Amino acid sequence: MATDGLAGSAGTWVLGTFAVYLLFLLGIGLYSSRLMDSVDDYVIGGRSVGPVVTGFSERASEMSGWLTLGVPSDAFGTGVMAFYNGLGMIPADLFAWAGLAKRLRKYTEVVKAVTLPTFFETRLQDDTGYVKGVSAFVLMIFEGGYVGAQIVAAGTLLEVLTGVSSLVGILAGGVIVVGYTMLGGYFAVAWSDYFQGAIILIAFIILPVLAFTSYGLPFEDLASVGSSYTSVTAGMTGWAAIFGIISYAAIGLGIPGNPHVMVRFMGIDEVKNVRLAALVAQLFMFIAYIGAGFVGLYALVVFGQSGIEDPNNVMPMLTLEFFPGAIAGIILAAALAAMMSSADSQLLVATSAIVEDVYHGYVNPDASQESLVRYSQLVTLGLGGASIVFAYIAQNTPIYTLVLDYAWGGLGAAIGPTLIASLWWKRVSAAGSVASMIVGTATMFLWTQLSTVLELVGLMGAVDGSAFLSGLVGVYGLFPAFILSTTTLIVVSLFTRPPEGVDDHFDTFDKPLSALSSGDDPTGTPEYVTDGGRDVEPKAITETDNIRAHVAASDYWETGEE
Repeated sequence: MATDGLAGSAGTWVLGTFAVYLLFLLGIGLYSSRLMDSVDDYVIGGRSVGPVVTGFSERASEMSGWLTLGVPSDAFGTGVMAFYNGLGMIPADLFAWAGLAKRLRKYTEVVKAVTLPTFFETRLQDDTGYVKGVSAFVLMIFEGGYVGAQIVAAGTLLEVLTGVSSLVGILAGGVIVVGYTMLGGYFAVAWSDYFQGAIILIAFIILPVLAFTSYGLPFEDLASVGSSYTSVTAGMTGWAAIFGIISYAAIGLGIPGNPHVMVRFMGIDEVKNVRLAALVAQLFMFIAYIGAGFVGLYALVVFGQSGIEDPNNVMPMLTLEFFPGAIAGIILAAALAAMMSSADSQLLVATSAIVEDVYHGYVNPDASQESLVRYSQLVTLGLGGASIVFAYIAQNTPIYTLVLDYAWGGLGAAIGPTLIASLWWKRVSAAGSVASMIVGTATMFLWTQLSTVLELVGLMGAVDGSAFLSGLVGVYGLFPAFILSTTTLIVVSLFTRPPEGVDDHFDTFDKPLSALSSGDDPTGTPEYVTDGGRDVEPKAITETDNIRAHVAASDYWETGEE
C-alpha cells in the first residue's frame, strides 16, 4: 500500500515515523492536561510559556503548510520572484512584535481578557454586545474553515506520499489534532508547534546546502531554463508587475488580524521576554523563507520544468532526492505534522470564541473555571469533528484558495484594523469597529469572486482590454479589503462617540504591570496582576515578591522566634 505513493519505499518510513510522531503529540497533550486549572490555562497557557517556545510557535502556527509546500511550489513556478513572499510577511511580523505584542500582553492581563473579542469589548467599552458578537462570529467562521483547510493539506500530502486514501490521512490527522488540543490546550499546541517548527527549519537549512554541494548556485541553470526565472518580476512588466508585487506584499497585512498569531503575544510568560521571542521568530522566518525559496529553485534545476507534475510536490521530491529513505521519512512526517500545527492553533481560537466569548460572555457569566475548561474540551471535540467532515467535503478545492483567499485574508481584513486601532488610536469607537469588520469580511468574499461576477454582467471584456483594470482585478483581495475596512473604521469612528476615559486605558499600555497592581483603576485592574511567578500566592508581580513569598512559605521567621 505504501509503495504506490510518491515516496516509494520511503513511504513505509513516512507512515511509521508519522505514527510515532502522532503518539508523541498525544503524549504532550496528556502531560499538558495536568496543568489545566482554568480557562486561561486552556486558551493562553496561563501566560506562562517562555520566549523561545513562543517565538517558534508563533511562526510555526502561521507558516507551516504555506512554508513547506506553498513557497517551494511558488519558487518552482515563478523563480526568484518567490522570495517576495517574505516582502510583506517579515516587516509585518516585525511590526506586530514591536508595536502590538507588549501592549496586547499587558492590557489583556490587566482586564483578564483571554480572547480578542473580550479585549475589544473592554477596550471599546461596548455595552451593546455587538463588538464581541460580530468579532466572535468572524473568528468562528474563518478559523473553523482554516482548520479544515489544514487537515485537507495533511491528508492530501499523505495520500500523495504513501498511496493511502486521502480519507485515511484526513481521519488520522484530524483525530490526533483534535485529541491533543482537547487534552492539553494551549500548552500542547505551543510545544508541538515548537518541535514541528524546529524540524522543518533544519530541513530547509540542510536541503539547499546539499543541493549546493552538488549543483553550485542555481541562477545560471535557471537562466538557461527561461529568463523569467531570474527576473525579479517573473518577466512581467507594467501594471502586471506592480500589482504582482503588491499581492506578495499584501499577504503580510493578514498578521494583525489572525488571532492564532496574536494569542502568542497574550500567552508569553513575561512582558520583558517579548524582545527575545521576537528575535527568535524573525530569525526563524528569515531563514525559513530563504531556504524554502531555494528548495523550489533547486527543484527546477534538478528535475526540470516538466519533471514535477504537481508543484505542491516540490519539497517532498527534493527531500527524497537528497536524503536516504529513513531520514526522508522523518522530515516528511514532520512536514505533515507541521501542517497540523496551524490547525491546532486555529481550533483553539475557534473554541475560545464559542466558550469564552459567547457562552461565558452571554449565556452564563457566572460559570466556574472548571466548567469552562470542560466545555472548552467538548467544543474542541465538536468543532474538530465538523472540521474533519468539512475537510472531506472540500478535499478537491485548492488548499491555498481556502487558506489565502478566505481564512487568512478574511481574518486580516476583518480583525486587523480594529486590533491596531484599539492599541494605538484613542478615537476608535465600537460602531466604527463593527462596521469595519463587516466591510472587511464582505469585501474579501466578493473580491475573491470578482472575476466571476464581472463575467456574469458582461464587463470582463472591458477589464481584459485595460492593463490597469486587469491587474487590479487580479490583485490579492486582502489589499483592497484591508484598505476599505480601515477607511470604514476611521470614517465611522469620527462620526460616532468614542469611549470615555481612554487616556486611563492608554496609561495601561505605557506602564509596567507592577505599577498597575493597586488602586481603583478605571480599566478594571484586579488586586494582583501577574508577570511570571504564577505558582505562588499571592501572585508575584516582581522578583522581590517571588522571593518574599518563598521566604514566607519556608516558615523561617516562625522557626527563628521559637
